[in-house]
Amino acid sequence: MITARHSLFNALSTIATIRTNIFIPKQLFSTTTFKTKTKHTPSPSPSSFKMAFVDTHTHVDMTIEKLGSSYEDYRKLLPPEYDGCVCVVSSIKTFAATKNLTEIGDRVHGAYGVHPHEAKDFTDETEKELRECMAHPKTVALGEIGLDYHYNNSPPEVQREIFIRQLRIAVSVGKPIVIHTREAEDDTIAIMKEHVPREWHCHIHCFTSSLNLANAILDNFPNSFIGITGVVTFGSAQGVRDVVKAVPLTRLLLETDSPYMAPIPFRGKTCHSGYIPHVAAKIAEVKGVPLPEVLQVIRENTRKMYGF
Repeated sequence: MITARHSLFNALSTIATIRTNIFIPKQLFSTTTFKTKTKHTPSPSPSSFKMAFVDTHTHVDMTIEKLGSSYEDYRKLLPPEYDGCVCVVSSIKTFAATKNLTEIGDRVHGAYGVHPHEAKDFTDETEKELRECMAHPKTVALGEIGLDYHYNNSPPEVQREIFIRQLRIAVSVGKPIVIHTREAEDDTIAIMKEHVPREWHCHIHCFTSSLNLANAILDNFPNSFIGITGVVTFGSAQGVRDVVKAVPLTRLLLETDSPYMAPIPFRGKTCHSGYIPHVAAKIAEVKGVPLPEVLQVIRENTRKMYGF
């Protein structure tokens, strides 16, 4: 075969000498053997990785209600790898329901606070109840609290006042803080810098803000974490994926914010904690790291943030 190629080369070279404008591709005479491309093997399903995970932000009471089920039936939806959750109150009216879930639910931990939507309804009695909840043995944080200028269900000045008031409560009782911020980046970081000690543990939940805010939070509060939900899987959420790519894996948390925002391929369904591996899989894809590493590192992040 090589001899035949050399003969062809000699013949064409002779012609090329006569017609110097003829180009003879070098590759035509190469003796290199080209391998057939191997078929791409799809990544394993997230469910194939038997590693523990925690949903760091979920509204279990609302999820159960939306599913039309009991806690026992809800619990059956979750795989063996489920290692607990932080059940965050969904309303001032659900403090008692959340406390009850932490008491009947295995590995259900509570977080209590008044959402910015309800800031206008915060009273001295609310603060008294909030402080009582902070003393419960399964309470791991105060929140979610913060600012939401998208809906402005409460006036912005009232939101700021109640945000500061609750930050002071969290610091006074020594609890980590869960923060909600939407279209209020400048005020959020300014208030935090003024009222939250630098070493405090803060979880900026369901992060959909800018990379600038993420960097400001991480730089000013070295024990803070950025919470990522199923939004990271949405086609329209390139900004969230950019944040995920830029933020170190050691500063991320996994959450669902269920019953909202189920990840693709479950979008439109009632979200629950069992979908966390799909959020983790998207983080792994965006950051270009193995899924087991994402699950392992973020499980340790959760311990640092919440103590379990």
